[in-house]
Amino acid sequence: MFFKKVNQKGVTLIELLVVITIMMTMLTLVAPLAINTIDKAEAQSEYLSFCGVLRRVSMRAFANGSGVYIALHDNSLTAFIVPLKIGTHQQLSSKENEIVFERTYEYLKFSTIQFQFNRNGMPNIETISLNQQKKTRQIDLITLLDN
Repeated sequence: MFFKKVNQKGVTLIELLVVITIMMTMLTLVAPLAINTIDKAEAQSEYLSFCGVLRRVSMRAFANGSGVYIALHDNSLTAFIVPLKIGTHQQLSSKENEIVFERTYEYLKFSTIQFQFNRNGMPNIETISLNQQKKTRQIDLITLLDN
């Protein structure tokens, strides 16, 4: 029989291994959930940041009194002001255009699209489609700017 002395202190190696095994099992169950939650929060943060950029660009177009073009491609956004030249067509990639904002997103993916906010800050399209972590989202630009 195994007898413990009354004043013996400490833990045995087996007790320590059992506790470590239980902790590692719990960690393998909880860690993926925590990582997934963090990814979802970061993706939502990027989406809200993107919406904020669109609002700021709209205000910038209104404040400057000139159009601001937005170019979306894959995971990047570029916004630039095109100088007003009456009766001429400007290329969106022209070097004389002033870049207002550039951003690359990790969790957002766009189809290639170009649109503009006019001098009143209103967009020339109504909706934008984007992919966020394997799901497609539609952004109604008019509603976004009204809020």
